[in-house]
Amino acid sequence: MIAANYRKHPDALALQLPLPFGRALVWALPRPTTRIQRQIRAARGKAFAAAGRIAHPAPKVTPQWAKDAARAARALGQKVKAALRGFWD
Repeated sequence: MIAANYRKHPDALALQLPLPFGRALVWALPRPTTRIQRQIRAARGKAFAAAGRIAHPAPKVTPQWAKDAARAARALGQKVKAALRGFWD
């Protein structure tokens, strides 16, 4: 089924399979060990930041109602556990 859809719509397959033509991700290499490599990495980082290519993900924020519900569920679980403790002994 999926292969038939890709045969009908090859542009969808092309959009889902980014092919790295050329070098791999140069900005994701391990930390450099020589002074010149560190300077190159610093310059590359500044260039990417100036071009807006570096995007840090926004931290996931849990809504307050979910925190309150989780706190209430833990409290209820502790009360049930305390109430049933006499039956377990």
